[in-house]
Amino acid sequence: MSTSKQANAGWFTWEIQPRNRSMSQALGVDLYELTSRKPRAIKYVILFAKTLSIIFSKNIRVIYTQNPSIVLSFVAVCLKLFFGRTVIVDAHNAGIYPLEGKHKLLNGIARFISRNANLVIVSNQYLAEQVTAWGGRPFVFPDPIPPIANHPHSAPLPVDQKFALFICTWAADEPYFEVINAAKQTPDISVYVTGNYKNKLSQDYINSLPDNVRLLGFVSEEEYVHYFSNAQVAIDLTTRDHCLVCGAYEAAALGVPAILSDSKVNRDIFNKGFVYTLNNAQDIASSIQAAISLRHSLVIDIEQFKLEHTQLISSLVLRLKHQVNELQN
Repeated sequence: MSTSKQANAGWFTWEIQPRNRSMSQALGVDLYELTSRKPRAIKYVILFAKTLSIIFSKNIRVIYTQNPSIVLSFVAVCLKLFFGRTVIVDAHNAGIYPLEGKHKLLNGIARFISRNANLVIVSNQYLAEQVTAWGGRPFVFPDPIPPIANHPHSAPLPVDQKFALFICTWAADEPYFEVINAAKQTPDISVYVTGNYKNKLSQDYINSLPDNVRLLGFVSEEEYVHYFSNAQVAIDLTTRDHCLVCGAYEAAALGVPAILSDSKVNRDIFNKGFVYTLNNAQDIASSIQAAISLRHSLVIDIEQFKLEHTQLISSLVLRLKHQVNELQN
């Protein structure tokens, strides 16, 4: 999707995350991905200094920030209050409910950010209702389809061509044990699992894994796309309410059907080319088998979803730009 550049605007993030790239590209905003491997206290000082340096040296008047980082978004809102900048916060699920909504101070900061930002972008209507309840101004904008390049010859093809790819970061909201237990119920279908598992699984547990489970560990972006594009089906699950996973959009980009957690928000957004499952082993196993048996029709459906979603994003880009222009007038 090509779009004209927004003058005096910058999109800031303190991590590498696909939505930042696709959103900033769709809106025509320069992206500043600022990261540091220093300890947290030092890292925040470094990133704070870099962010302010870019904003003031380039005279950026419209600041887009990803939340999380809640620190970055708090800084941006302070720049609005003290220096008159226009601030648009792209709030992920964890930006609305930091640490699963269990930390009183962070919850208060999240509400402060939502109330005081000029606009809060959220991925779905359910998060928008929360922002409105806090006195903020939401704008619902699902992820654009990410610009993923396929690398068909970049890595060895898997020996077993019939496999499901479980997209996993081994985070607390991912039911990875349930997926592994589901694999035990589908011995004729291999399940490849991404992500660094070494601090999550004991060696005894790894040794006990069934033959059809393959732990890929950390893979490069090129390898990740290669495995993804060769999978029969992708699996990306979460126990979080109202959370839209990046793997669903990546599946649409590559034309690979995907299995998602059964939630109303997933059924609303990802309405073609996807299979929905409860987050338990038995239902996941049934969904894997169903997705592979229906793969031909699901591939056609997900291509249709990609087309319709791209058209939706184009219309939302125009509406969002119009709102941002109104905020500056």
